[in-house]
Amino acid sequence: MVILAAFRADFWYAFLAAFTLIIGAAYTLWMVKRVIFGDVANENVAKLTDLNGREYLVLGLLVAAVLALGLWPAPLIEVMDASITHLVQQISVSKL
Repeated sequence: MVILAAFRADFWYAFLAAFTLIIGAAYTLWMVKRVIFGDVANENVAKLTDLNGREYLVLGLLVAAVLALGLWPAPLIEVMDASITHLVQQISVSKL
């Protein structure tokens, strides 16, 4: 959508945005290939072990919290409601 909006402004802006997007995606794929699927160059890194049970537990709790707030955000929204309402009231008041 950004590229389409840039195309309405000027063709060369849209061309530059699309070219940058393609180069960025190509670089990201090249980097992921080297980092994730490449050989381990450092022997200290090669000696590292996978996660243990305690780390899996902590990550599992974080995943559960993120999913819970994503599916049911009401507790977080209730905490922020008063300050957001006050902010909206302050912004909506005319300064003239």
